[in-house]
Amino acid sequence: MRKVRNEEEEIPKSVLKMKQDKERREELKNKGEQGKHSNKSSNKKGAKSKNKKDKHKNRFLRKIILILILILLIAGGIALGISAHNWKVLSEAMFTNKMSVVLDKDGEVIAELGNEQKKLTPVDIDDIPKKLVDAYVSIEDERFYSHHGVDIKRTGGAILSYITSFGYSSYGGSTITQQLVKNLTGDTTDSITRKVKEWWKAFLLECYFSKDDILEMYLNVIYVGPNVYGVQTGAEYYFNKDVEDLTLAECAYLAGINNSPNYYNPFEGYDNEEDITNRTLTVLQKMLELGKIDDSEYEEAEKEVNNGLDFDQGDIEIGDCIYSYHTDALINEVIEDLADEKNISEAFAKNYLYLSGSTIYSTQDSSMQDKVEAESLKSQYILYSANGEDTSQAAMVILNHQTGQVLACTGGLRRKRNFQRFKPSNTKPKTNWFGY
Repeated sequence: MRKVRNEEEEIPKSVLKMKQDKERREELKNKGEQGKHSNKSSNKKGAKSKNKKDKHKNRFLRKIILILILILLIAGGIALGISAHNWKVLSEAMFTNKMSVVLDKDGEVIAELGNEQKKLTPVDIDDIPKKLVDAYVSIEDERFYSHHGVDIKRTGGAILSYITSFGYSSYGGSTITQQLVKNLTGDTTDSITRKVKEWWKAFLLECYFSKDDILEMYLNVIYVGPNVYGVQTGAEYYFNKDVEDLTLAECAYLAGINNSPNYYNPFEGYDNEEDITNRTLTVLQKMLELGKIDDSEYEEAEKEVNNGLDFDQGDIEIGDCIYSYHTDALINEVIEDLADEKNISEAFAKNYLYLSGSTIYSTQDSSMQDKVEAESLKSQYILYSANGEDTSQAAMVILNHQTGQVLACTGGLRRKRNFQRFKPSNTKPKTNWFGY
């Protein structure tokens, strides 16, 4: 023991201090390395935990987005399904192409809706000459039998034209089925939304009806002249003959005027003889190009056109469309109610009534209505103003106070013309109608 103590004593104090400082530094260094190692380990664990949380969060967000997309797809599918069902119900009723009638409280017919149009009895597709069908298909929709409501080629060209002209071009490209949709709905707005709806409805029509059904309906409701609808009426109006008796040249004329019936009307006094000839020849040339007629048929029809078509205006009578004030008010109510119930425009609802063969049950007491109108014609009620031109006016409504039903009404003195002065109040006629 003494020997060891003597050795330590023999070491200089400065050297001993240096040795002790070195030992402390090494000890601190070892502790620092241990701390760094501990921090690195802790950081790695924290990073792994954070990555797990981020992955879980991203996975959750993806699930939410997928669920929202799925909900939107389901909602969109339901909306399209409802739209398709409603269009099917309405179009099937309209394809009957029959006038609706209004009955009074005793069941007597007091109005036939659509009588104000020059429209003869609809004709079956089998009774329409094939050359007339071919003429319309050739000039209006040459791929009618191959597309499914929308001609992709023509539609694509129309869209491209619209884009390149910065919206200053009409869409065009409408197929016969699309034109029929427009005729049925009465929607003439010029918008992208309307066009997309038209494509959808045209596609559905092709699902519901055959090509012949669509052509038959189209040729029976198409506008061909001043208040003249359908090819049968057109044949009577322009040539004073049945549609089945039309020549090839006359068929080409009737199909050719579709883009502007009033302008190509030979009875309106326009200087349009040359334009009529050129347009009719255009149709014939298209039929020849598509193989619908042969050279000999074309040459014979061309000769008839160049010699001048034998126009002969037929006398087409229309029904008495001056209804009672009660019936006017009733029709307005029915159109408004139908538009609200089916979520369609009033123009569409009006066309529905013209074509669906519906029966409207009115509360009108015709005997009472006749007496009220006869009373309004008496001169004793007419008082002239100081200028001698304006006269007094009057209106009358007779109600069943127990039921609230309108039995009779008038909206003016003197004989009623084809406009409505009487406007229904909040007390509505009680009406029921069938067919949709």
